[in-house]
Amino acid sequence: MNVHLQEWGKAILQAAVIIVILFFFCWPMRISGSSMESTMKDGEIVLMSRFAAMQEKYETGDIVMFHYYDADGGKTVVKRIIATEGDHIRILADGGVEVNGARLQEEYVHNRTDGLVDMTVPKGTVFVMGDNRGESFDSRNMGAIPCEDLKGKVFFRLFPLGRIR
Repeated sequence: MNVHLQEWGKAILQAAVIIVILFFFCWPMRISGSSMESTMKDGEIVLMSRFAAMQEKYETGDIVMFHYYDADGGKTVVKRIIATEGDHIRILADGGVEVNGARLQEEYVHNRTDGLVDMTVPKGTVFVMGDNRGESFDSRNMGAIPCEDLKGKVFFRLFPLGRIR
């Protein structure tokens, strides 16, 4: 009887370790919408690290997920960090984006960037935009996102199999 309890205990401990690893380091999420095309498409499954949110270590270019609440309720949103706290961001008349006086080279962008933005990103926030700028509801509309609302950093596309990376 004691041997069976040890085996059960070992199996439960292993399952708990696996769940903790999955929860913090590689949580699967489904992409909904077209705001990140062509980098990510509607219905794709990505892995997100919640550990990044716990450490609050975000950099320009990171793809992040966060909760956004509007009149329809809350939803999980995926966007790319364009600027972090203290950065000065400006959208140029020709559709380009400038951060701290340097024009960004954004080969991932789909469509031109429009909007009236000329601001310094407040402390404890990030400025995010979708890669499909013509279809993205992002910091140009909702303002800078508090870092405490960021749920994690996307680091891997899991599905569809032909687009794994």
